[in-house]
Amino acid sequence: MTPAVAIASLLLSLSAAPPRHVTLVYAADLGGWLEPCGCSANQRGGLARAATAIARIRKENPDTVFVAGGDLLFGGPIDPERRSQDLSAARTMAEALRVMGLAASWPGERDLAAGKRFLAETGLPFTRSKRIGQVGFGGLGSVPRAPIRVAVVHEGGSRAAVGRAGQARAEGVDLLLAAHREGLLDDDASRAVLDAAVPVVQVQGRGQALARVDFFLRGDRTRGFLVLPGPSQRAEELDLLAERRAEYGRRRAAAEASGNPALAAALSGKLESLAAREKELRAEPPPVPPTDRPSMQISFVPLDDEVPEDPAVRRILTRHYGAVARANLAAAKAGGRPCPDPARDAPSFIGVDEVPPGGTRDCRNCHPAAFASWERTSHASAYATLERGNRQFDLDCVSCHVTGWKLPGGPCDVATTAGRRNVQCEACHGPASLHAIDPPGHVQRDPPPSTCTRCHTPEHSTGFEPASFRSRIVGPGHGDVGKAPTSP
Repeated sequence: MTPAVAIASLLLSLSAAPPRHVTLVYAADLGGWLEPCGCSANQRGGLARAATAIARIRKENPDTVFVAGGDLLFGGPIDPERRSQDLSAARTMAEALRVMGLAASWPGERDLAAGKRFLAETGLPFTRSKRIGQVGFGGLGSVPRAPIRVAVVHEGGSRAAVGRAGQARAEGVDLLLAAHREGLLDDDASRAVLDAAVPVVQVQGRGQALARVDFFLRGDRTRGFLVLPGPSQRAEELDLLAERRAEYGRRRAAAEASGNPALAAALSGKLESLAAREKELRAEPPPVPPTDRPSMQISFVPLDDEVPEDPAVRRILTRHYGAVARANLAAAKAGGRPCPDPARDAPSFIGVDEVPPGGTRDCRNCHPAAFASWERTSHASAYATLERGNRQFDLDCVSCHVTGWKLPGGPCDVATTAGRRNVQCEACHGPASLHAIDPPGHVQRDPPPSTCTRCHTPEHSTGFEPASFRSRIVGPGHGDVGKAPTSP
């Protein structure tokens, strides 16, 4: 062999050598959620953000494998009335995941809501066993042989997966990916369980975050993967330190107030120790992967406002919303159903500007101070927020942005919302047809929190807390003292 041939052969063998650093990106339990929908600040999630995050990870390490644990396309059984929209959302989800380069996903029960044929038509790589480069992916008992063996436990989130960690270790699996909580919001947390027989990773549902696992293939691979502490573990310890400092601070203040200087001094010492540990933790350099054995590092990528949207995936979502709007509006105009008539002597919704038969005044003119106060709240522009995103005909959204949806006197389809748009007085105080005729009764002056949580659900209002949110909608002339505003 000539020197030139030998060098060429060496270069070829080096170029074909397996990567020493492989990154696994994991998502699960998306439930058909294309992006967050609600009124909380900085809500996490969105396929357009996920696409950006994955592209950034691939830029750091081209040897990145994106996998999923299933339940991607639907949140549960399909409501016949919204079947067309849910199928469109599932196709949109599939298109976006294909753009992101999804390499494999477990076929979850919720993915089968529209049947096996529909699942196949999405073109997504649903499988129970697949080797992807250096990664063997599958269920317990069927993970292919590979330098990195990863199994999905699709049966109840991290709690179920931890119970299967011993079996995974016996089968030579290196990592368990937990999926399929009973509900998408059950135990809604990103979690890494590092003290199980095999590390277990669970990621937040509805696409709020991605899990990232970096595998370093070095040294004696028979020794198994050493789990290195990652940014997520440091963040958890910092959060715990903050909680302990707050608690010791409260106890020290109580000791000082009760005249117990000895206890106060002891608690001050505890606080100093915690502060020193926090400083030490923040200064610690990131761990260096050992050279004598393989290792892995687990972290999570929250998909919050700091992650910009990928333009290509945003265009996919925008196209879907436009198609859904046209289809829903056309269906409503062609076959819209009137709302049920109220029962005898039962109230119905009338809107802020209508006078019911037998009445003399409407909400706006009978309660001018309250109306002027309401006009300054976000409730008064709730419908406009949908219009800005072309979501006013979206069945996922419209019911909480109009008043009396599918109730007597309210709108019962997306084409008949005029006069009932926004979160009007009756949304909180109840239907007012009888109240307008026979005031002051027949309405609820002080609505309970349960009235709010019909729309301020965990899915749509992640930071909802009744007392603080209520303070944003009451004011002078509307549940509070002081000079009432004039109508803008």
